Amino acid sequence: MHKLSARAFAHAFVFAALALSAHAQTPATNNAATQAAAHGDDAARPNGADAAAMDAVRKQLREQQAEIERLRATLDEQSKLIGTLLTRASQPAATNAGVAGVAAGAREATYTVDGVAATDATDATRADGGAASRAWGAGQPDQSLESRVSALEDQSKKSSETLSKLGNITFSGDLRLRYETQFGLLNALANADNPAVFGNELSARNRFRVRARLALTGQIGKRFDFGMRLATGTTPDVTSTNQTLTDFFGRKPFALDQAYLSFKPTSVPGLRLQGGKFATPWAFTELTIDADLSPEGFNETYSRDLKHSGALKNLTLVAWQLPMLERAPGFVLGSGGRLDAEASRRAGRDLALYGAQARARFDLSTHAALTLSAADLNFNGTQFITPAQVFGSNLQVPVTVTILANGSTPAQTVTALVQIPRDLLVNGSSLGVSVGSTNATNRDGHLSSGYNLLDFITRLDLTASKRFPAALIFDYVRNTQVHDVVTSTGRLTNRERNGYWAELQVGKTRERGDLLFDYTFIRIEKDAVLAPFNFSDILQPTDVRAHRLIASYAADPRVILTVTAIFSQRPDGLLGAFAATPAGSLDRATTRLQFDTMFRF
Repeated sequence: MHKLSARAFAHAFVFAALALSAHAQTPATNNAATQAAAHGDDAARPNGADAAAMDAVRKQLREQQAEIERLRATLDEQSKLIGTLLTRASQPAATNAGVAGVAAGAREATYTVDGVAATDATDATRADGGAASRAWGAGQPDQSLESRVSALEDQSKKSSETLSKLGNITFSGDLRLRYETQFGLLNALANADNPAVFGNELSARNRFRVRARLALTGQIGKRFDFGMRLATGTTPDVTSTNQTLTDFFGRKPFALDQAYLSFKPTSVPGLRLQGGKFATPWAFTELTIDADLSPEGFNETYSRDLKHSGALKNLTLVAWQLPMLERAPGFVLGSGGRLDAEASRRAGRDLALYGAQARARFDLSTHAALTLSAADLNFNGTQFITPAQVFGSNLQVPVTVTILANGSTPAQTVTALVQIPRDLLVNGSSLGVSVGSTNATNRDGHLSSGYNLLDFITRLDLTASKRFPAALIFDYVRNTQVHDVVTSTGRLTNRERNGYWAELQVGKTRERGDLLFDYTFIRIEKDAVLAPFNFSDILQPTDVRAHRLIASYAADPRVILTVTAIFSQRPDGLLGAFAATPAGSLDRATTRLQFDTMFRF
């Protein structure tokens, strides 16, 4: 009886334990057996209830084991992936942001193991009992994900602090490839077939050119901006950054094109003070200043947006002080062996460009804006120089030599370029020579006129069409210091003082597939502007009339294809405004075609 009771008690204890375990795992499955035990039905069906409970427990254990295996495989895959990403993150090319993204992804992943939600890879590893931890160790043997990310975040913070000390730096630039052809070229020498007239046809010119520019700009705090730019191009040519592919594959110059520092005081919003070598700070067209010219010196700009002034929306004032040529003091002796004060003053006179501009923008409607600007450009000291002195550091002076006939050898005319170093100008020497300038010169080789230019620009922007916005631009310039030309035979009245620029733009090149069309009419009288500084792609800087056509297509926002045609002519003949060109002389338009592919970055 005792043995039977003990056996019955043992069976009852095992059955109760199994029933409680099954109830904890799946209450719905064992509900009937559990209720029977609670009401004393064990004696009636002890063997059947026990078997059912055991089957339920085994089934739940099998399902749980399968779930654990599935989660273990998932954790292994996740661990391998994270290890691979951390290996890549440890390489120098990896960025802090990329590693932080991996860490964030690992922390945000959620798993369910044995009914417990794991909110990151580490929690899931702990819940799995260490199998995933071993896989994690294979991916990163030295340290955990958190410590690696923390180290990279510290490094990023130090780099950010270093950059904040240097300023926010941005790199940009462009590369332009150009094929250019010119035909219809003439010279102004006596005609080979008829020496009584002038002009000889020249062969067409074909050349490939490249322009490369690399710019660095940055900001230090809220008050200081700085910038530097390197560009190709021959250094004496201040109006072009093109480099012709020539000289037997020689290396091409790459020189400092801009270097400036700007100060914007917080106490005077809208004010900017700038010094160095910079882009032209005032509104202009290439009637007066070539787009590739980078003046140097100082400028001051004050710009203010007006919200309660009716149609007037912005007012901008600009002033500039730009040294052009610094020379050593001159000491010139006259014919009697005494000091020639006037000649000495000319020899030591520095040159500079001073000026100011006022600009206002009016919003005529939601799709029309009018900008008016008036400027004064004073080229101070140009009356004391020869034209050679306003061309860069190495001057190219054309020299024509006639070799007389000798026996059976006919007479020959040879034209060559003679290089003159700038040092001869800086040390006070007076060359007294004239180069191929199209401005009027006196018999002593100096410029006939001074150059104080009044420049008025009107621009109308129409933006009703998003695909083809339009702009109308008109620029009129007048030289107020035109003087008569002194020749060996007397004075010639000089009225060559006006310049005109009329331009129509339609379209844009901002997005892929954009188109832009441009037409410009240009007329520049002989002394309207100072010849070395304005538009360099027309036939000659002054005493010229030209038509320019441009078509551009944006193959990509950063890749622009452009075709330009320029038709130029001498309106006053081959000999210019102050000499009568004999009848029958050749006088025709010159055509210049440019095919450009430009990459911007």
